[in-house]
Amino acid sequence: MRRVDIYFENTVLPMIKAQYPAVYYEMSVMILGSVGLRIDDELSDFEAAVYLNDESWSKYGRELQLSLNQLLSKTNQWKAEGSIICVHPISWLLDGNAGKVLNNKNDIPWENIAFETLFTIQNNLIAFDPKGVLSFLRDNTSEQCYPLNLWRKMLLVQLKQLILEDYFELLKSVKRHNFAESSIIFGNVLNGIYHIAFTMTQSYYPWRIHLDWAFNNLSISKSELAKYIESLLSEYDWNKRVEILHDIIEFLKDYISQNALLPDVDLFSKDLENELIWSERLSAWSNPKWKDFVLKKREEAIKNGYSPNEFWVWSLWP
Repeated sequence: MRRVDIYFENTVLPMIKAQYPAVYYEMSVMILGSVGLRIDDELSDFEAAVYLNDESWSKYGRELQLSLNQLLSKTNQWKAEGSIICVHPISWLLDGNAGKVLNNKNDIPWENIAFETLFTIQNNLIAFDPKGVLSFLRDNTSEQCYPLNLWRKMLLVQLKQLILEDYFELLKSVKRHNFAESSIIFGNVLNGIYHIAFTMTQSYYPWRIHLDWAFNNLSISKSELAKYIESLLSEYDWNKRVEILHDIIEFLKDYISQNALLPDVDLFSKDLENELIWSERLSAWSNPKWKDFVLKKREEAIKNGYSPNEFWVWSLWP
């Protein structure tokens, strides 16, 4: 039995049962952070959440929170700074959407729930759940339940952000020898690469402090992508860094194309900028004929004596 299980079984749960029997059998408990992912070390603090129904939270939550604060201050076995056991209403779960899921599992507002939140529900330790609330939420928000069109939408949005915005801005900063700005943007680029790796393998990703650990648990971490990232992190010459990033982007494009993850988007288009911009703007994930609109507007530009590249003007002023 792990230390956290022993701590809850011998210390936290007995206190709640003795002092708050009215909520004991209806509450749910999840261990958060690195402890809840079973990867804690000597630097880890302890975070957990006790979830009550809204009525019980209003009636008992304040006193229970104060009791847990006192208990944790006397018995905590992890780093004191940052440690807490919070008392929350169940309705706060899933970024405030738990009630909708519990009431109608077939109508989940997926786009209102962050991947980091979904990762937590799927992977962190459920320490106590006699009513099965957390288990129900876990079962009905798994990666297999996430709609395919939304996986595609997320992937397209992330890819566009990486290629046309973050990487593009990084290249300019490096050429300008503005390395403070380059360092700031580099973090965004690296974060984007990790997020795309999870999204294109249809896996939820965790909060940033656990991204690398979780990435190493993905099957794609056994591919060339991991080697590219390792080279990137060990390289300090900015020009070489952007070269490696170019190779990473080509790898991502190859992987996405070979696995038909964005079947209606040509990632090797000679005009990739417009391909990404307009495929997102015209919702390519749910509109496989999105290019028909672009072709129509190009024809209108030509008919009026302008370059087909001016088609975007006709898209704004019909």
